Amino acid sequence: MTASGDARVAGRYPRCMVPSRFRFGDCTLDIPARELRRAGARVDLPPTVFDCIAYLVAHRDRAVGRDELIAAVWGKTEVSDTMLGKAILAARRAVGDTAEAQVLLRTVPRFGYHWVGDTRIQEIERSEPAQDTTDEAGAHRSSAADVAEPPPIAAPSAPQMPTSRWRTLSQLAIGLLIVAGVGAVVVSLRSTPPRPPASSTTTHDGPEQATALAVLPVDVLTDGSDDWLRLGLMDLIATRLRDAGIAVVRSDSVVRVVDARMTTTQAMAALHAAIDTRGVILPAVRKSGNEWIVRAELIDGSASPRSVQAHASDAISATDQVVGQLLGLLGKTSAAATMHADPGLAELLQRTDAARLAENLDLARALIAQAAPALQAMPEVRERGVRIALRSGEFDKARVELEVLLREVPAEADAVMHARFLEDLCSADMRLGRLEDALRACDTSIALLEPRNEPLPLGRAYNDRALLHERMNRHDAAMADFARSRIAITLAGDPLLLAQLDGNVSIIEMGHGRPSEALPTLERAGHTFRRFGMVNEFVTALVNQVEAHLMLLQPLDALKASDAGWAERSRVTDPQVRHAFEAGRAQALAANGRLEEARVVLDQLIHAADPPPDTAQLAIARSNEAELDLVTGAPESARVLARQALEALATPQTMRERARAWLLLTRAIRQLGQTSDAADETAAFATWAQSVDVPLATLDASLANAEQCAVEERHADAVAAYERAMQAADQRGLPDRSSETAVSYATWLLARGDVSQAADVVGKVARYADRDFSSALVEARLYRALVRQDAFAGAMTRVRRLAGERRIPDELASAGAAPLALGTTD
Repeated sequence: MTASGDARVAGRYPRCMVPSRFRFGDCTLDIPARELRRAGARVDLPPTVFDCIAYLVAHRDRAVGRDELIAAVWGKTEVSDTMLGKAILAARRAVGDTAEAQVLLRTVPRFGYHWVGDTRIQEIERSEPAQDTTDEAGAHRSSAADVAEPPPIAAPSAPQMPTSRWRTLSQLAIGLLIVAGVGAVVVSLRSTPPRPPASSTTTHDGPEQATALAVLPVDVLTDGSDDWLRLGLMDLIATRLRDAGIAVVRSDSVVRVVDARMTTTQAMAALHAAIDTRGVILPAVRKSGNEWIVRAELIDGSASPRSVQAHASDAISATDQVVGQLLGLLGKTSAAATMHADPGLAELLQRTDAARLAENLDLARALIAQAAPALQAMPEVRERGVRIALRSGEFDKARVELEVLLREVPAEADAVMHARFLEDLCSADMRLGRLEDALRACDTSIALLEPRNEPLPLGRAYNDRALLHERMNRHDAAMADFARSRIAITLAGDPLLLAQLDGNVSIIEMGHGRPSEALPTLERAGHTFRRFGMVNEFVTALVNQVEAHLMLLQPLDALKASDAGWAERSRVTDPQVRHAFEAGRAQALAANGRLEEARVVLDQLIHAADPPPDTAQLAIARSNEAELDLVTGAPESARVLARQALEALATPQTMRERARAWLLLTRAIRQLGQTSDAADETAAFATWAQSVDVPLATLDASLANAEQCAVEERHADAVAAYERAMQAADQRGLPDRSSETAVSYATWLLARGDVSQAADVVGKVARYADRDFSSALVEARLYRALVRQDAFAGAMTRVRRLAGERRIPDELASAGAAPLALGTTD
């Protein structure tokens, strides 16, 4: 099933409602659970048969073409009609249909298939999972609800050289702007349903994660009207312990890995698979007459679990007493100041936090709106309202309220609360583009938090300030703040925040042309996101890994990274992430010579209708397809696509991608033999590149100028231009850019018969010849010109191994062909 399947269906519903089950005939199809039931009995299916059914049901509003279905399910185009026919036959049998009746699944002659059966959507309220009511011993655990939650070198006198130097949209951001336990999003990276990974076998990142306790969701042994206690009391215990100086994993992280339907054993296994902890707290609550009884079991490596229990007239007071006892077990003294004197306020805060943890922001708003006016006026309650506004993207609204709160709660009255408000203000101002205001807020927040034992808000504030420094081109200051943020978050013991921090750092490393430095952090972050079931973030990490491997001329590694996310594509809910993954998939396929598969993926991306790619992603996809057209000898189509991409990529964030499209446009025009038009386009490109001062844009413009000088046979100008481009590429230190420039230069030199100088240039890319097709091809050209038969034969072996569907020039196609005499041209 394609990445658009589930998301396309889910997009028609509010955030808290996810239509994940479909009913037709006597069948129920649960796509996220990958389960088909018929007459109540589970039907076991091969993955491809299930994906066929799921894709056709999700796209039942239209007929699906044969090629589209094959590409979506198998991820390739060379699937035989027999294999597809068998899958369709099995699909029909599974749902009780036949080829004769075609009640549910109809064959569309000479086209494909259409799901025509009457299909109903079963909506599942993700924020209100079923509550287990088992004994006090905790035979079953209750937990959080599921949460709904980036070319050919036109040698003037030589054949076109197939290659692939594509770009995605300036590395899709992973790292979140961390907003006081809310997690405001950088590029609409919404949280995906928290599903534990298929395997609980994991390799943890290091001992630093084993410093924190984790509090599991509370067993609520009462009727369903008290569901809020499950997450509300869990977060209350975690907050109270954290206020007393105990490192505790954030509740947001716990609810991502512990499913509401899990038993205690399953919950513990899922938690330990995702997080290394120093211990776990298992709480439970029940009501006896007019009293609430709260019990908690501490499992922390002691000889045996230790239990505490308390009772009071309300659940929050009983929980406060239990926390005091837990602190005693942990060698801490309970601080009375952390206990709310007003149970009504405490209950409202925990009810609101429980709704937020379940991603039910509408309920959180309603709880505040329905509260007594005196409670609504409390700073703690208004702070919750600010967090909801930030999470909803209402940054102006949040900013206005924060300005009021900062005046009403000065630092002299409550330094920590004032600092939290400032950190929230920093995030709001950053999103509103008020960078100087945001920086002042962050500076003051950090100054207030540094002398206090508040590692979690301090880590967030350092992270926010690092992002600000980077946006203001203060790279050294940004990296220093990221390092400080890492220390603080490590002390807080939250691996998910560490992964988000890694995501921020890796994106910055990529943006500064350091993919080799970014890869380890990308892989570490992706590993953590996968453990936490954060599919959007995991796939985003893979998108950037693909890009990094391509920049390092590691096409097989790029494809491997893409393959790692292929099975997850149907669970990606963010369209921008999904489209970036599809573009990265096409990149990896093309870099390995699988051109037709790459074209299928790009065509589907370009023509996606629901939801369509955003303007920049669509333009980049067209630019990438233009590059494919140049490789396969279709310059007119390449010219049209490159022009469309060029005109659409006009924002400051897309300057590098615009330069790439412009370079492709000049090559397409030259390939069409329109040298004069190409000269005009190259001049316009150079003028624009000078105006934007983007190093990679300058490099592409220099390369376009060198290739134009070469085709105009201005030898001295071409050499000078190529040398400048080579110097600029080497300064960037990116293998893909250095190789592309050197291959273009050397191919032109060989075409002129300047073998000696060409040898010097080819030497710069020889180390990539075992994995990069273009480097291998130009090396073979050199050995042929040098009349080195053995070396030529070895080079051609590499060329054939790397070519895939890329065309090998006729004069090189046979390794046994007699090499040219020294000094002659190709």
